[in-house]
Amino acid sequence: MRPLSAYKSGNTPYYLHRMIAHILPIARNSLIESLRQPVLVIMMLIAAFLQVLNTWIIGFTMGRASVPGEVTGDNKLLYDVSMSTVFVLGIVLAAFIATAAISREIENKTILTVVSKPISRPSVIIGKYLGIAGAMTIAIGIMVAMLLLAVRHGVQTTAADEPDFVVITFGLTALFGSILIAAIGNFIYGWSFGQTATLLMLPLMWIAYVGMLLLNDEWEFQPIGTDFTPQIVMSCVALGLALLVISAVATAVSTRVGQVLTIVICAFVFLLGLMSNHFIGRHVYSNERVAEIATTRSPSKLDAYDFRRNEVWELAAQRNGIDVLEFESLGYDPRNFVSIREVMAMGEVDDPQWREIMLREPGSMLIIDLLGPPTEQLEPGDSFYYGSSPNGVGLVTPPFNPFDPEDELVENTRDEPGLMIVEIDPNSLGQSMLVMQIGREVVPVSRPPLPKDSVFLTPTKTNMAPLVAWSVIPNMQSFWLIDAINKNQPVPMSHLVLVAIYSGFQIIVFLGLAVVLFQGRDVG
Repeated sequence: MRPLSAYKSGNTPYYLHRMIAHILPIARNSLIESLRQPVLVIMMLIAAFLQVLNTWIIGFTMGRASVPGEVTGDNKLLYDVSMSTVFVLGIVLAAFIATAAISREIENKTILTVVSKPISRPSVIIGKYLGIAGAMTIAIGIMVAMLLLAVRHGVQTTAADEPDFVVITFGLTALFGSILIAAIGNFIYGWSFGQTATLLMLPLMWIAYVGMLLLNDEWEFQPIGTDFTPQIVMSCVALGLALLVISAVATAVSTRVGQVLTIVICAFVFLLGLMSNHFIGRHVYSNERVAEIATTRSPSKLDAYDFRRNEVWELAAQRNGIDVLEFESLGYDPRNFVSIREVMAMGEVDDPQWREIMLREPGSMLIIDLLGPPTEQLEPGDSFYYGSSPNGVGLVTPPFNPFDPEDELVENTRDEPGLMIVEIDPNSLGQSMLVMQIGREVVPVSRPPLPKDSVFLTPTKTNMAPLVAWSVIPNMQSFWLIDAINKNQPVPMSHLVLVAIYSGFQIIVFLGLAVVLFQGRDVG
C-alpha cells in the first residue's frame, strides 16, 4: 500500500515537491539580498567607465581593417580587452555576492534561522546558488550590453576620429536614466537604490543597444542586422556561462572561508583553468603532428569559391562598401575578403564535383602543399589524418585501417575506406603530395583539409588519467571564443551547446562539493 505522502503532490514525489518548496523562497531571498549589495551597482559603474576608457586608450595594433570579420584592425584588441574586463569584474563580483549570501550569514549566525527549520542543507545550497546565479545573470547581461556598445563605437585611434554619438547618447541615457530613477525612487518611496538601479539598467541598456542597431553613426536608419555581430554575442554567452561556473566555485568556497580567501581561490581556479590545457590537456591526447598545411587545391582546378560565386562576390563587395560590378572592375580577389571556412558554412551543393573537392566521393583527390618540410619522411601509402588542433584533438578524419602494401594505390583498390598519400612530388622536399580516397567506401569527413590544419599519420589516442583531472578543473579556454572570432573562424552553434552542457556539469560538480563542505560546517 502506497504511503499517503506519495499522493500529496500528484505525479511529483513528495520529497521533491518539498525540496522545491524550500529552494524557491531561499533563492528569491538570496537574489534580492544580492541585488541590494552596494558592490553590484558599483561594479556596473566601473564596467561602464572601463568600457568607455577602452575605446580611448586602445590602438596602434597595426591590424588591417580591410579584412573579413566582425572585428578588424584595432577593434580586435578592443574586443579582447573588453571581454577580459567583463571576465575579471565578473569573477570579483561572484566572490563578493557568494560570500555575502553564505559566508557572512554563517559568521553572523543568521543562517541558523534557515537550517534550524526542517530544511535540508542541500536545499539551502541550491537555493543560495540560484539566487547568486540570478544576480550574476543580471550583472552579466548589463556588462555584455555595455561591451556591445563599445564594440560598435570602435577605437578612436587619432584625435581626428569622430565619436559615434549614437552610441554615446543611447548608452549614457540608459546608464544615467537608471541611476536617476533609482535615486528618485529611493528618496520618495524608500526603494533600494542598488536593486532598483541594477534592475532598470538591464532592460535600458539592451533597449539602447537595439536602438543603436537601427541607426548608423550619421543618425540615419539602417537594417537592424547591419551592425549586429552574432559571433560576438555567442562569445558573450559563453563568457556568461564561464562566470556561472565561477559562481558555483565561489558558492562552494564561501561555505568554509571568508571574502578575501574566496576571491583569492576563485582567481586561482580561474588562472588554473586558463593554464590547464598547457599543464594537463596536452597529456590527454597523444599524437605526433608531422606538418602543417599551407594550401590545398583540386587537380580539376576547382575550389569551393567556384560553387558559391554569387554569394561570395556579394559578401566581398559588401565588406568593401561597393557593389559587385565595381568590385569586379577593380580586379579584387574575393578570396582576400571571404575565408574558405565562411564559404563552406554557406551550405552544401548538390554537385558531384563539389563532393569531389570535399573528398566525399570514391577516388576523389586533393593536392596538399605543406608549410615547410615534414618532421618525418612521408611515403606513398601513409595514412592521412588532419584537423585544426596541433595536438590531434577532434580530428576531422575518423580512424580507418592502414594501407596494405599488397594493394595498389589507386581508387577502389579495396572495399573499406581509406584516405592515403598516393604520390609525393620528388622536387618538393616532401612538401607537396596527392591524397586520395582509395576505398569503394569513403572515409566520412565533414570538410576537406584547409590551410593551417595539422597533418598526422595515425589516429589520436586518449589517456584516461589526465582526462579525468582535466575534466574536473574548469577549462576556461573552452569558454574563450575570442581567438577564433578575431581570426574570422566562424563558431558553430553546436559548439555553444557543448559549452553549455560542459558548464552544466561543472556547476553540478561544484554545487555537490558545496553541499559536502556545508554538511560538515558548524553554524551554531
